[in-house]
Amino acid sequence: MKNLKLWILGSFAVALAVPSVAQAGRGGSPQAIQQAIAANSVDAIQAELERAEHLVCAACVDLVLPLVDHADHRVRRVAAWWLARRGAVTQLQVSMLNRLSQSDSTAARNAADVLGELHNPSVVPALGAALSNPIFSPEARAAMAQALGTIARPACATQLTAALGDQEPQVRAAALVALRAIPGFRDGSGAAALVADADPTVRAEAAVTVGNARYTAGAAALVTALGDPSADVRKKAAWALGEIHAPASVAGAALSNAATHDSSAAVRSLAHVAVTKLGSN
Repeated sequence: MKNLKLWILGSFAVALAVPSVAQAGRGGSPQAIQQAIAANSVDAIQAELERAEHLVCAACVDLVLPLVDHADHRVRRVAAWWLARRGAVTQLQVSMLNRLSQSDSTAARNAADVLGELHNPSVVPALGAALSNPIFSPEARAAMAQALGTIARPACATQLTAALGDQEPQVRAAALVALRAIPGFRDGSGAAALVADADPTVRAEAAVTVGNARYTAGAAALVTALGDPSADVRKKAAWALGEIHAPASVAGAALSNAATHDSSAAVRSLAHVAVTKLGSN
């Protein structure tokens, strides 16, 4: 961290020489940042760093750099966003990538949040390798998946699709959510298979992903999910059937039954809407 701090401070010194910076940083101050950090208020830290996006404050680097290891992911990400604007993206990225080659799951989780916020597609292979590395905790690997979703490049889809077969439900669920962030992603086959997963959170996320991908071939799996013991899964399955414009011959009867008889008012409502969006036989 010491070397990284020196790199950032050096880059920030160059930024100080740019005349236009003198007009930036309105509303932010080192004192406000320090107070927000001392209070350990997530909302205050986010607000002050956003306010200080262009603030000329070399001393603030010392205050913000430790926040990449804050307990709250929102703080880690806003700290990465703020530090990247100090002109040392490359050094920050190298420091975080180095963590992925070590065995500390907490450090790797935090690094994933930072790397995602930097939005550099060059880190996709490293994040993908870490995502599949069993040395890291499920929480850390879920963070890798989230980072790939934040970067949101087509190349991320391959890494995330592979993670759908992970043994940990937390990782599978995170990969499903991340896939929905990939522009143009339409291969819902992996998600359709997880609509019958053993974990209800995974089943729910899988249903949403099938709907988001407009994956019509997933209609049969979604119809089965209308009988799921989890109301959340049934709700999302009903919504997804409408989104994919499932054939009426496949989903019509099941949706009509759910719209009338499901114990959940939310499921009944979404099923009623989905019936109106079904495709022709």
